[in-house]
Amino acid sequence: MAARKTAANTQIVQTGNPEVIAQYEQAMAELEQIVTRLEQGEQTLEQSLADYERGTRLARQCEQALKEAERRIDALSSPDDVEPSPDGVAQAKDLFNE
Repeated sequence: MAARKTAANTQIVQTGNPEVIAQYEQAMAELEQIVTRLEQGEQTLEQSLADYERGTRLARQCEQALKEAERRIDALSSPDDVEPSPDGVAQAKDLFNE
């Protein structure tokens, strides 16, 4: 399953799909809201745990997308190394649908 996610993450960056970029930005915004709620400390323990779990998933998704973006930037320096897949858009949507 990790290999599938890695392949999907690679396709996100290679396609430059605006929808996927928007999903990344939405994930970051949600993560910021979660951090704010956790820092305020006004939630129940159960709510805090749920937010922490969700935040962890979002952080991992965003971190992987950033790593792939960095890889793409590196690949642009030597374009012969990477070829985008034509079906990357469909695979890219899977990253943020967990």
